[in-house]
This record gives sequence, structure tokens and C-alpha cells, in this order.
Amino acid sequence: MRRTALITTIVVITLGIYDLATVAFTGVGSSVSQFLVDSGFKAPVMVFAFGFVCGHLFGYMSPSKGDK
Repeated sequence: MRRTALITTIVVITLGIYDLATVAFTGVGSSVSQFLVDSGFKAPVMVFAFGFVCGHLFGYMSPSKGDK
């Protein structure tokens, strides 16, 4: 696994664990999902940017000729 993929995987897993712990100890109102919903009403550009980045991170990209 390349360094970028490893860092992205670690960040996603860490955020998931943080979200799980937050929901378990303080309720759904403090989850990452609730933060994104609230942000969508206050600053829709932020949610668009988040979706844009996630689309580029997790969307399909055909391998280049140099990749194996």
C-alpha cells in the first residue's frame, strides 16, 4: 500500500472510531453526520467541498500504464 493510501485509510478509520465514540457517549447530536447536516444549512459550499474531496478519494479511477 502506498503512503497516500495508508494515510487516507488511517484518517477514515480514525474519524469513524471518533464518530462512534462520540455518538456512544454524547448522542447523535454531536456526530460527524450531524455536523455536516448543520453545516449544509449554514455553509453549503463546505459540504460541497467535502463531497467533492470524497468523490475524488473514493471514486473509481482507472489505473495508469505504470501501475501494477
